[in-house]
Amino acid sequence: LDPVLTMKVLKLVNSAYFGLSREVTSVKHSVVYVGINTIKNVAISIAAIGVLPHTSSSGYNLDQFLQHSLSTAAIARLLARSKGVPESDLGDYFVASLLHDIGQMVVGQYMPEEFQSALAICNEREIPICEAEREIFGIDHAEIGAMLAESWQLPAALISCIRNHHQVGELEEPTVLEKTIFIANQVSKLMGGDRSGLSQQEPVPEVVSSWLGMPVSEVADSLNGLDEEIEKCNIFIQNN
Repeated sequence: LDPVLTMKVLKLVNSAYFGLSREVTSVKHSVVYVGINTIKNVAISIAAIGVLPHTSSSGYNLDQFLQHSLSTAAIARLLARSKGVPESDLGDYFVASLLHDIGQMVVGQYMPEEFQSALAICNEREIPICEAEREIFGIDHAEIGAMLAESWQLPAALISCIRNHHQVGELEEPTVLEKTIFIANQVSKLMGGDRSGLSQQEPVPEVVSSWLGMPVSEVADSLNGLDEEIEKCNIFIQNN
């Protein structure tokens, strides 16, 4: 019912990201062509990017955040597809990737001094940012992001993925979604280079390593069309 959201959804559905053979002119038609779950995920993605602050007193870089999130999404989609995940479910992997670090934006916006302290520890001791955050303010961005997702009443599987994307090895039986987002996050950090202490690699748990079947360093090269997929994902930035 929101005309602006409708316009953005239709723009994305008609973009190269979906590659439809004909133009879709209504949300009803878009549901027919790409499915209700995909349209739901597109709307969530547009709304989530739309509420992100453009500046932060902590110096947190929104553009780098979005590039990391979107490259994670591209990697996750291709990796999930290679693992046999149905096309109709790949939208869930996109949204989980887009939102996995949303808690970082919250911390950077509302706790700028504490976040700067956490980054300093992260850089000095070369530890993941989540560990530094727990030392500084007793909670990490993954938990904060999950709390935000809960307040938005997002699906339980998505909330769990956000909450556990740094702690997959502690789960008794991580889902394919959780394992995929963990790996995609690591690969994206490898590809993105330095992000002011935010690119520290994490050990890959055995349950994830055995499922992946290759070193994390080889994943990007194994995914055909990754550069093109990342370029397609950038439409989500251009659309907001």
